Amino acid sequence: MKSYFAPASTGNFSVGFDLLGAAFEPVDGSLFGDELRIHGEQPELSLSLTGPYVHQLPKDTGDNLVLKCFYAFEKAIGQTLPRLQLELVKNLPVGSGLGSSACSIVVACYAFNDYFGKPLDDYQLLQLMAQLEGGVSGSVHYDNVAPSFYGGLLLMLPDSPLLCRALPWFEHWQVVLCYPGTVLSTKEARAVLPQQLTLKHSIAFAGMLSRFISALYAKDETEAFAALQDLVAEPARQHLMPELLPIREKLTAQGIGHVGISGAGPTIFAVCQNDTQAQFAADYLQQHYAKNSDAMTTVCRLARQGARAL
Repeated sequence: MKSYFAPASTGNFSVGFDLLGAAFEPVDGSLFGDELRIHGEQPELSLSLTGPYVHQLPKDTGDNLVLKCFYAFEKAIGQTLPRLQLELVKNLPVGSGLGSSACSIVVACYAFNDYFGKPLDDYQLLQLMAQLEGGVSGSVHYDNVAPSFYGGLLLMLPDSPLLCRALPWFEHWQVVLCYPGTVLSTKEARAVLPQQLTLKHSIAFAGMLSRFISALYAKDETEAFAALQDLVAEPARQHLMPELLPIREKLTAQGIGHVGISGAGPTIFAVCQNDTQAQFAADYLQQHYAKNSDAMTTVCRLARQGARAL
């Protein structure tokens, strides 16, 4: 058996709608993402589902993303491949804002490429991942698949052959992620977004993103926190997450640097500067935002590694 893993991710990172993405892992070093196991070859392609969030997936595996990835990978390399016995360990909740679909896509495409001798280079593989993710979210974007594939905090580079570039990070930052246990589909969350921005709004968005990236390179933490403002998605999505503003007010009053929406939501993330802040944020979010047994709150650091064999 061969096992593969890809980490959870946060798209947008507030200030960079569709242009920033970050991969995260728990500070205790445990795995936080989806795992794909290849048990061997057999006459027919098959997929079994396990893991804590398997109940959120359709019981009929015929429409599962992992199988779609296999057929898309096969088409991309132009070969008929041996059929596999697969097992997806679903550790991320669906429709959570943690890059769940991207994570499954990344781990599957990475696994197939590795298992079959790496016929696709990283550029080709990332493009395939983004196309598959676009079929789920309604548009092709890289801010979840790229960090889940490469790890780190990444800036997407539209129309560039590089596709994305790694950015600096404040190593002492801890990011608390709280998934409330409810589902908010990416398509639904994207449907409420404005289709056009005014010139003034566009300049403000570009300026704030530039300000944040500049602060990262200058190692200016105060400026980085000041620039972490979502001028595109959050204003349109606030009614879908009415708890966000009072939670932000409470946490920032404790000195926590930023509170925002992870991806399309409903997960909320809080950027903390030390253990005390992170523990306070985790306790508060678990008490005031978690809604059911599917909820989870995790204290994370930036995941420097992306998809990999275990």
